[in-house]
Amino acid sequence: MTLDLHLFLRYFTELMMVLPAAAIAIIPVSGFRKVTVSFLVTMLSSVIIIFLPGGALLCTLLGINSNTVIFPFMTVFYALYHYCYQLSSEKKLFCFLNAAMLCAFSGMYSVIVTAPLELGNRQSVLMLSSGLISIGITMAILGVFFRTLAVKLPELLGNSSIDKIWKGLILVPLFMTAMCVWMKPISPENMLVGRVRAVCIVFLPLIPIVVWVLFHIQWWMAKRMEENSELQRSYDILKLEEKRYANTMEALEEARNLRHDFRQHMLVIDGLAHKGDTERLTEYIKPFIKASNETHRQHFKNYVLDAVASHYVELAEKQRTRLVWSIALPEELPFKLSDICALFGNLLENSLNATSTLPEEKREVRIAMGLKSDAVLVISVSNPFTGVIRRDKDGLPTSTEKNHGIGLRSVYNTVKRYNGSISVDTDDGIFEVSIILNSEEV
Repeated sequence: MTLDLHLFLRYFTELMMVLPAAAIAIIPVSGFRKVTVSFLVTMLSSVIIIFLPGGALLCTLLGINSNTVIFPFMTVFYALYHYCYQLSSEKKLFCFLNAAMLCAFSGMYSVIVTAPLELGNRQSVLMLSSGLISIGITMAILGVFFRTLAVKLPELLGNSSIDKIWKGLILVPLFMTAMCVWMKPISPENMLVGRVRAVCIVFLPLIPIVVWVLFHIQWWMAKRMEENSELQRSYDILKLEEKRYANTMEALEEARNLRHDFRQHMLVIDGLAHKGDTERLTEYIKPFIKASNETHRQHFKNYVLDAVASHYVELAEKQRTRLVWSIALPEELPFKLSDICALFGNLLENSLNATSTLPEEKREVRIAMGLKSDAVLVISVSNPFTGVIRRDKDGLPTSTEKNHGIGLRSVYNTVKRYNGSISVDTDDGIFEVSIILNSEEV
């Protein structure tokens, strides 16, 4: 069988659409890579080198449509895509389908634009000139969407406040892809009837414009939600500070009263001691002992973090859990204070919840925090646990119970935002979360 080189080149050009498609899919997730750059480049180069000439050769010899080769290969592409990037399945599928949607539109629009060139073409592949125009249109779409793909979409992917809506968002590119495939003209002759081609050329670009606008609306809404979450965290911290202030003022007022009546108290104590009335003496000094025990112990030099710590100290005392502190932090930290407070609070809350069901003698939470350098913060929180712990793809513990595991997911998102690392160890019945944050990488 003789190979038709011109036909092979036409198929090769048509299959080259996968290159801008790959760029559209990869650009938004480049910051979430979990493999090395060299591995990624080697893998992509190998797949493309095999797919382009191999697919073109197969189509040329069998006389089949290029989509017959592309669609089965899409499962292979997605499997590799899924392996290389560290995001939820919903987010990766959205980005992959987004690339399919934009390329489907480019393919549909290029058929309309090149209809006069395709008259008389009885092959199942575009003419060489039409194929080049199709690639050019796709590259133009990539240029228009580049900043959205490189800046806006990654911000959406990293915004934890909208994690729950990605399953619904997947339907948008899926529907748009199907619509573009369905709208693709079957025959170029149909496009040359009356004003059909002119109308389509003018009005069909509204599709990517609408998609672009929807991206930016979603980005704007996500930013507002993130700002609201930030305000809520600040409000929660303010409430803790207010409570701490009220407790401090109450203790100061009590101390002021004690100092005012100190001489009278001493006279009463002296009289009871001389009489040898130890029972009444013991009862009399109980309030003083209680007030002494309730004196606040400062854990952090930073008053906001100390207010958060005081809140959880109070919770720990109520459930009879011991907190063992090892803190070496200055008053000012090179991190966003609301992030550190939220992260610290989530870790302590998870540990207190985990230990609340244990026997009282086992209820202990160890907290260690310190700066490894001027820009690196190290945090470790550990507690005993019972039972079996399952993990998700990110190595985080999962639970089927309502509202369980949400705290650690929030911690994970904060750590990734600071380009840090998190590890969860469960050896010897001890659940330990270790975190490193790098302020210079934010």
